[in-house]
Amino acid sequence: MNCRRTAFTLLEMLGVMAMVTLLLGFGMALILTAMRSDQAASATLRDLAHHGELADQFRADVARADAAPDSLGDLQAGPACLILHTGKEHVAYRWRDGKLVRAVRGDGPETSRPVALSKENTTVEFVRTAGDRPMITVRVTETVPRAMPRVTEISAALGGDTR
Repeated sequence: MNCRRTAFTLLEMLGVMAMVTLLLGFGMALILTAMRSDQAASATLRDLAHHGELADQFRADVARADAAPDSLGDLQAGPACLILHTGKEHVAYRWRDGKLVRAVRGDGPETSRPVALSKENTTVEFVRTAGDRPMITVRVTETVPRAMPRVTEISAALGGDTR
C-alpha cells in the first residue's frame, strides 16, 4: 500500500515565502520611487507658479513705472532694493532676511506683502542698466545642495515695451 501524500515541503514553502518577500520589496521600492517623483514634480510646479507670479507682477510694475529713483525716504536702491515711481505712487521691492517684500507707497498708508518664493536657500538681486530706456532685472538664485545653483532672471523695460 502506497501512503504517499502530495503536499509542499518546508523548502518549497520557504522558497515561495522568499519570492513573495522579494516581490513585496520590489513593489515597495516602486511605490517609494513614484512618491518621490510625485513630490519632485509638485515642487517643480510650485516653483514655476511662484516664478510666474513674480514675473507677472514685476513686469507689470516695471512697465507702469516712469522712473527708477535711487532713493525714497529711508530706502536706497541697490542689489537688494528696487524703487519704481509709477505716477502718484512708488513701488519698492526689498530683499531682506531671506524674504522678498513688495511695498506700495502712495497718498495713503504703505501697503506691503511678501512675494512667494519657494526655497529657503534663495537669494534675490536687482540689476538696472543705464541709458534712456533701462532694463531692470530681478535675478533669483536657488542654491541646491550637491548641484549647480539655479538662476532665474526676469527682465522688463522701464516704461514698458515701446516697439
